[in-house]
Amino acid sequence: MTPSGAIAMLDRQIAAHGQPVTLRRLSPAFSGDLRVFFRGYKPDELAGGIQHGDSTAVLSPTGLDGISFPGLPKVNDKLAVSGRVRNIQAVEPVEIDGVLVRVNLWLRG
Repeated sequence: MTPSGAIAMLDRQIAAHGQPVTLRRLSPAFSGDLRVFFRGYKPDELAGGIQHGDSTAVLSPTGLDGISFPGLPKVNDKLAVSGRVRNIQAVEPVEIDGVLVRVNLWLRG
């Protein structure tokens, strides 16, 4: 799979199954609206520091480019989902052939 093919596939899935969120950085102040694939963890996934109430989100580089977010999200940035603000605990960039194709976030709150 090519990087552009992976991004296009993720963009289609987020368009069909994603939900709107607001990504916020406190310093320097930034806020932007985009769509992500969001879900909570299942009880059998609660291990390795993951707690009840934690969740995960998948972002497309297309969405980040669309809001001109300064770099990748980072720990302690905020993601507002359905009126609830969640703290980013961990960021996992995923690359194919050195090209960013998705960003996985671990959220708490």
